[in-house]
Amino acid sequence: MTAFPPLGYPQQDSPLINERKRANISTEAERYPRYRWVILGLAWLILLCLYWSWFLIPSLASRLSPELGLSHTQYTLIFTAPVLMGIWGAITSGAAADRFGIRVVVGILAFLGGAAGLARAFAPSFEVMFILMCLLGIAIYGSTPNLPKLVGIWFPPRQAGLAASFYTSAIGLGLTLGMFTGPLFPDWRAAFTYVGIVVLVVAFLWAFLARNAPKGVEIKMPPMVSGIKRGLRSRNILLTCVVYFLFGGTFISFSGNFPEALEIIHNISPATAGAIASLLTGAGLLGNLLVPVISDRIGLRKPFIYAAVITISVCLFFAWQLAPSTAAWVLVFLGGIGMGSLPPIVLTLPLELPEIGREHVGGTTGLILSSMALGGFTMPLFVISPIMVAGTLEAYSTGFLVTMLLIAAAIIPALFLMETGRRGRAKH
Repeated sequence: MTAFPPLGYPQQDSPLINERKRANISTEAERYPRYRWVILGLAWLILLCLYWSWFLIPSLASRLSPELGLSHTQYTLIFTAPVLMGIWGAITSGAAADRFGIRVVVGILAFLGGAAGLARAFAPSFEVMFILMCLLGIAIYGSTPNLPKLVGIWFPPRQAGLAASFYTSAIGLGLTLGMFTGPLFPDWRAAFTYVGIVVLVVAFLWAFLARNAPKGVEIKMPPMVSGIKRGLRSRNILLTCVVYFLFGGTFISFSGNFPEALEIIHNISPATAGAIASLLTGAGLLGNLLVPVISDRIGLRKPFIYAAVITISVCLFFAWQLAPSTAAWVLVFLGGIGMGSLPPIVLTLPLELPEIGREHVGGTTGLILSSMALGGFTMPLFVISPIMVAGTLEAYSTGFLVTMLLIAAAIIPALFLMETGRRGRAKH
């Protein structure tokens, strides 16, 4: 039990908890049964496997592109197809789960992701691969915004920080597995086949074991668009969307091009390039787990956004400049901690902002994730790819410099955000 309010959950009754009281569920054990850990574990597995399936792409780029005859622009489109779907998928799925329940929405999306991921093994062309990656993106960005509400339903406020850190870690670990394991498969078709089957198995587990809420708990189902409308009326949410837009564009631009750049410019083997790049997402796990706890202890959120943005921009820029030396490995690792620390801080804001309310967190979180998806699609495709298309040292260096300047610019909107941490709330 933490001494301070856990990440994203003020120590007061939420509308969901009040629903429990009206149902005459009095004790914490009745309100929050142990089965909550099964639910959280299933959600963790779904996120891990979906992101694993997606991030096989950059680690397999050097084998996938020649066989399908992909240009740099076509490869960028394939890799960023999921975030293109996330522009609208995150909003609609978050709102749909508010209306129809998390179990049904996430279950459908998990099966879609597994089927599309598996079908990629048989893709004969760029067009087919792009469509399948779009379907995978609907599954990924449709599932992600529903986890904050799942935590709010199943977990008491004192454990919400722990639960949020746990499910966020699935994303980082899934990205790491994708970057690291891709070169270990015989070929890209085998990689997509095996991982696609794993996703389908996890989808079946969710279908049989998942529940919307503990027994006897009635969940208030607001109109689908209510969370989106609240988010659009909130200055703080709009500023958060700008921060996440720049973060999404930076993450996709760097992770999608860094392994291939190491192979082309520095003649590093695919396995070694994947190992270096996997440090970015592997270190992100530390950021996911440690930074929210420190933020809780200190009672502030904004300083950690500033620190993450500065760490990402400085470390990853010099990581490329010093590649492939040992210093580059260390700098990628440090940049990864910054990358991992930003999402759990940013995604807790809708839960702490007084103008939102927990019952609307699905649609509002979807709005934030959609802005990340918009950045993750437009920045790599229209800004970074034209710079790097030449495939030279100068082209890659310029592209990575522009990428880091864009994430550094996220400090500007962050300056105007409300401080929602414990100490900030005490002042309001």
